[in-house]
Amino acid sequence: MARLLIVDDEPGVRESLTTGLCEAGHHVHAVGTAALALEAANAKERWDVVLLDLGLPDRDGLEVLGELRARVHDAPVIVISGNSEMASTVRAMRDGAFDFMSKPLDPDELDKRIDRALRVSSNRAQAAVPPAPRAEHDASCMELVGSSAAMREVFKLLGLLAASRATVLIRGDSGTGKELAAKILHEFALGSAASAPFVAVNCAALPGPLVEAEIFGYKRGAFTGAEKDRPGKLEAAGDGTIFLDEVGEVPLETQVKLLRVLQERRYERLGETESHEFKARIVAATHRDLEGLVKSGKFREDLYYRLNVATVTLPPLRERRSDVPLIIERLLGAISGEVGRPVTGISPGALATLCSHDWPGNVRELRNVLTRAAVRCRGTVLLEEDIELASSTEYRLPEPTAQKAEPERLPTLEQAERDLVRRALALTRGHRAKTCALLGISRPTLLRKIKRYGLSTPSREGEGPALS
Repeated sequence: MARLLIVDDEPGVRESLTTGLCEAGHHVHAVGTAALALEAANAKERWDVVLLDLGLPDRDGLEVLGELRARVHDAPVIVISGNSEMASTVRAMRDGAFDFMSKPLDPDELDKRIDRALRVSSNRAQAAVPPAPRAEHDASCMELVGSSAAMREVFKLLGLLAASRATVLIRGDSGTGKELAAKILHEFALGSAASAPFVAVNCAALPGPLVEAEIFGYKRGAFTGAEKDRPGKLEAAGDGTIFLDEVGEVPLETQVKLLRVLQERRYERLGETESHEFKARIVAATHRDLEGLVKSGKFREDLYYRLNVATVTLPPLRERRSDVPLIIERLLGAISGEVGRPVTGISPGALATLCSHDWPGNVRELRNVLTRAAVRCRGTVLLEEDIELASSTEYRLPEPTAQKAEPERLPTLEQAERDLVRRALALTRGHRAKTCALLGISRPTLLRKIKRYGLSTPSREGEGPALS
């Protein structure tokens, strides 16, 4: 039997969690404020696991996290929140949360997470020191967008890695957001590293001979055209981060020098013998099969192992279709400003078309399609006829005579999503597993949307209500 402390401001959530966890054999104490949580943590009680909501009435849950962990002797803290945005997840994991779960909570999944926390806690020889408090991160930074289970795992991993200076290899298809992930690692870093430079090098965009000069810099006269000294990207990065995009394209002769940088943390400019100290963190990215390149002799095996210290793999969009409506919602505002057209929504038909596409170009392709559609759009809502999924990049605007009259009331993106979920539930007669399969979303996501939109479904055997 484990001793669990629940911190949540919603009485209904506290009651349902307490009932379910007590039935599972745990001793549970539930409180509704940060002050009461810290008071309980100060008591002589020993807590094995803490469930912490972020939306507390007296203090922000993220602000309380570090203090609470210290008082419960670093017992695992599972953050539970109705806010599953990237920034909240990354901050929570960076600041020491054991896990992050989005509401409504699935009872079976919660039991698994608690059991895992208890196993890890029992095997941990020494508690980790909680990171020092840090000012809130600028919310204006670019975001990876997604609420799917796959993306929540990515956010958690980025949060854990942001607290270290380990070399990171980011893998994923083109257009999945590898540079955004690298920027998140940099901008959420602890201490002064976040304010140091972030320097990106696109290794695939430079001819082979220029890659080395771009990365290492050169002295005057090092080669034809080198008319003055020029510092390289390694030097420009300072104490910050250097991002080597498409590192699989680096020529073999340059790979040898990169290996030395990783091994000895020193480098020389082209044309000089003086050695310079390298302090920045290296984050590399590729969509190539590095293991295959190693076997074919096109990539050094020793460099591969030096880069592959910690790996973040970004899932393709086709494997997280449930994120497409949220990504569209985030992109439309920016695209509307870029093309100078007041596009504020999307019709159900257009949304269904986009959600069913495989997106071989991932988020980059989705953005391009939405931009073309915004240019074609004659009103304020994207219609199915505005969506062009062909490979052509030409903007073929419909003739004015062929323009259809805009309906008096067109649905917003939220209304379109609600209608899709309602239609799917009707088709499956309320069967949640079949509805999830039809929509390509997880069970927690479906339950969250049912609650958000107030949809009613018939109760079926084995498909009882989730904790909210």
